[in-house]
Amino acid sequence: MKRLILALVALLIGLPVSANELLLSAGGGPQPHSDQRNSTYGIDYSFKKFVKSYRQHIHLGVSYTRVETDTDEHSAFNALSIYPQLNLYPRQQSWGQPYFFVRALGPSYISSNQLGDRHQNNHFAFQAQVGYAARINWKSKEDLVLMVSWKHFSNANLFSENDGIDMPFVINVGLNF
Repeated sequence: MKRLILALVALLIGLPVSANELLLSAGGGPQPHSDQRNSTYGIDYSFKKFVKSYRQHIHLGVSYTRVETDTDEHSAFNALSIYPQLNLYPRQQSWGQPYFFVRALGPSYISSNQLGDRHQNNHFAFQAQVGYAARINWKSKEDLVLMVSWKHFSNANLFSENDGIDMPFVINVGLNF
């Protein structure tokens, strides 16, 4: 499974680029329905953008995420994900364009199928992330991107053990160029 995901990432990165967005992320918070507290950091790279209209954009990207928790055992894992992201803009673009975004069903390889008291059946999961963002035009061809979101990993009940793993507050900061 890990080799398949790495091959897909290599293939997707090799596609002609129509949009580049590089984001650094950090965050965390209490895990719902558990006594543990999770934290995360990572990097996201969106390499393809499809513009349906000025109000709807779909991005494709890859993501590396490190997730840690405050337990003694099974305290961390790494995730490599491929994601689709839908951006919904409320009005035409301006210098400080706000938008709502959803990443859903991003296939992911997780290096451990347990984080604290949270269990996944195997190393396959989906990344989901939902939040609010803004693009701030600060150079002629570059936008500063600020995002606030909730991030989640689970196997969508495809397998018997599916304790979701959550980071309730994540901030992404980066550039769209």
